[in-house]
Amino acid sequence: MYKIMMFSGGVYKFNELKELIQDIGGFILQEMVMQTETMLHLAFPAEEEGVIKGKVKEIGGKLVDLPLAGAEIIIVAPSLGRHHAVDPMCDIAEFLRRKGAITNMMGLARGVGKRIAQIQVKERKIIEEFDAAVFIFGNFRECIEEKVKLCEGLEVPYIIVGGPEMEIPHYVGGIGRRTERMKRKHEIEKLEEMAEGLRVELDVKRREIEEDPLATSPLFIKELIDMTIPPKAGEELSTIVHLDGLRVKLEPGEEEKVREIEIGKRKLADICEMKRSLYEGYLLKILPEAVTGSVF
Repeated sequence: MYKIMMFSGGVYKFNELKELIQDIGGFILQEMVMQTETMLHLAFPAEEEGVIKGKVKEIGGKLVDLPLAGAEIIIVAPSLGRHHAVDPMCDIAEFLRRKGAITNMMGLARGVGKRIAQIQVKERKIIEEFDAAVFIFGNFRECIEEKVKLCEGLEVPYIIVGGPEMEIPHYVGGIGRRTERMKRKHEIEKLEEMAEGLRVELDVKRREIEEDPLATSPLFIKELIDMTIPPKAGEELSTIVHLDGLRVKLEPGEEEKVREIEIGKRKLADICEMKRSLYEGYLLKILPEAVTGSVF
């Protein structure tokens, strides 16, 4: 199992850390180099954490744990009108990004009104493309009690947030509709509570994957895809890692190149289910090793 952390520090012996990551079978997921500052998102075997921390201490940098890294999370509001999509939506997205997640936003087509709110079949399918979801249901207790029914039957982990404190499964109160940023101590604590709830839900999914291991790591496939179809200049996140696969943004005709990528004794098409996403790009779901057999 890979652990993902963020390194920040200077340029002193910076390349030695990158070489160490490669030597122990790790990956550089993201790299940002500014004049005298560097930032890396690192993925490495969990048992090598002590080695990485020793090198980071030697070169005078810092390591920050990213508990939600390797997950793409969608934030869902009843609508994208200003009645619903106000500051908490952006605060939640930014806070989850700082925890390592890739975040996207969506408003429901028919989510307005506690008695008539609906979630369409297509919207449900889009939400289930992601690793987890956060639903923002406002300040009114009666409205929240009705709208939680929209989440029933979802096949991905989810958290519901709202203003009042309530005893509802998967619910975190104190994050309701507001007209200013969430920056006070008690508000940050609520965002931490929400992020911790998501981490717990995602850890359940991670353990399920460990019990029935994937044919190969999504991180390894990401590296091969990026070598085959290099990201275009200025393009960010052309390949997004999921817990059990990837989201890949491709130009027309490039999907066949991806299917033909060789991984050990097999091709990518042999160990992945590939389909066009309803949201963006293509989804690659990696099959378990029990289904594909040995890849290497």
